[in-house]
Amino acid sequence: MKPFYRVLDFILYSNLFIGVSALALTFTNTLTVEGSIHLNRSSWFIFFATIFMYSFFKFRDKDEPVFENSKPNWVAKNKQLARNILLISFIATAGFFIMLSHEKKIMVAVLAALTFIYAFVPIPFIASKLKLRDIGWVRTIFIGIVWSILTVAVPLANCHIENGMFVFLLLRRLLFIIGLTMVFEIKDMNDEGSHRIQTLPMLIGVTNTKLLAQLVLFTLMAIIAIQYFFFDISFFNMAGNNLSLLISILCIQPVNEETPEIWYYLVLDGMMILQFVLVYAASKFY
Repeated sequence: MKPFYRVLDFILYSNLFIGVSALALTFTNTLTVEGSIHLNRSSWFIFFATIFMYSFFKFRDKDEPVFENSKPNWVAKNKQLARNILLISFIATAGFFIMLSHEKKIMVAVLAALTFIYAFVPIPFIASKLKLRDIGWVRTIFIGIVWSILTVAVPLANCHIENGMFVFLLLRRLLFIIGLTMVFEIKDMNDEGSHRIQTLPMLIGVTNTKLLAQLVLFTLMAIIAIQYFFFDISFFNMAGNNLSLLISILCIQPVNEETPEIWYYLVLDGMMILQFVLVYAASKFY
């Protein structure tokens, strides 16, 4: 079984899986809007940019504690491979960025500037030199915004789509990512404690964090059901999205401080891919 686990570790900890997850969410949008999927320049940019961002931030965290079977530990044990992935993803991201339309380039440039400020610029007039990424609830919302822009606004920038539908898709993605990110902060509790970052589980507890995340996803289910009556969305598309959200809610329930990392990186992140699979299956009935 060791070769299997080595392959699984590579897929998860090299950020290949999260890149595929971002691609899956992108395809979910095009299925909703156009009823089809397109593996084009924007898609490849989103895939490689996601891998690059997640790889880059892991390389920057030099003081991050290393735990057995953790992503930082995998990077530490496979430094050259991790560097190669970082370099390849950077080159591919830059290459596909050049091929994007002018409007998409502006979106990505603004997003990159905001990410730089979020990650590296200390908050003014604060003695502790905190950055925005050091504030737990800000990080949760920021991750939701980044994923919304990257997987909704960028791929749909040149599509003819009504404003109401566009806003709805952004809201749907924002709430979905925020709900999942809240749960991921339970995994990060011990790590963040050493960095003095006040995450949501530290402020309101693990149980309340899970309930809040589930409430966000339940609210999203209600929004999708309501929006079905106002936009040109098929019943099966609505059902596929809401089924994926219901499964996500169920997968959040068993999470606690002792939950292994594989549950987060494979199961919870996998909810993004599951959403695409269910929406794609639903599109065959439309």
